[in-house]
Amino acid sequence: MYDSVTFQIKEFSSEEFKYLTENCIQERPKHLGDRLQIDWGNLRINYFPKSSIIKVSNSLHKFYNSQILRLDTINSNDYSMSNVIETVEYLESAFQRDCKEMKLLGRFEYGFNIETGDYKPYADIIERFQSVVTTATNPFNVFFNKSGKPYSKFCSFTHYTIKCYDKGKQSGLYGANIFRYEIVHHSSVKTKSVFACKDISLADLLKKEIWEKCWTMIIKSFDSIRVLAFPNDGIEAYTKTLCYSYSMLNKDFKKSLKPIMAELKLVHDNLKESSTSPHSLIRKKMKEKFEKLITT
Repeated sequence: MYDSVTFQIKEFSSEEFKYLTENCIQERPKHLGDRLQIDWGNLRINYFPKSSIIKVSNSLHKFYNSQILRLDTINSNDYSMSNVIETVEYLESAFQRDCKEMKLLGRFEYGFNIETGDYKPYADIIERFQSVVTTATNPFNVFFNKSGKPYSKFCSFTHYTIKCYDKGKQSGLYGANIFRYEIVHHSSVKTKSVFACKDISLADLLKKEIWEKCWTMIIKSFDSIRVLAFPNDGIEAYTKTLCYSYSMLNKDFKKSLKPIMAELKLVHDNLKESSTSPHSLIRKKMKEKFEKLITT
């Protein structure tokens, strides 16, 4: 579930950094101005000798696969609670510090990889995502793909972004229908809010209650997505879901649509929640995936 994180350790001595680079990473760091930089697999490590601070960033999931399991640097498979525990214990041994000292800051990502069977993640699911409605209505935007057709969308808020993409295409696993749903916190402000903690560290990622809070964030955001009907649902249903889900149309014709919003919502929700809808399939599979990850 967890992916990219950034954490720092204060009062990290030059001797500790030397131990880390010589005994664990076994490479020489680069001198970049006031810092020393070294990569450990996919992890980017910056050490600031003058302030005795070390900062680590990037995907724990990829690090687990490449450095602990000795697989490729991938994150298209599952990353369970027991995997996270193993990763954090590995980092504790390498840095010779308790995970409570590894304070979370900056960007924080978590989400699910969901196999969609015969459904194409982008064409059949993501492309239908139009907006997310919470206290405000925010539109989904398409990520530019310089290599070809788009395969991802995002919806941005002040403190976080929802990202949805075809994980198979993003990872080069062509033919694999894997839908990625991800929440990205822009800073520790959002992470502290979701965790309901003032002091946050890697230790929190080992707690079941924190996993459950992240799950709540994921499923609430997914349930707030407004989608466009499919052509085979008919022109009437298509038009009604367009009026309900497209943020600009909602804004431009707010007064005209207000009297029929209850009707539009009913049509939209019936289509999205239908047992034959790919959206209801994704929701069901996300719940199953969470229950699997938290118990394995």
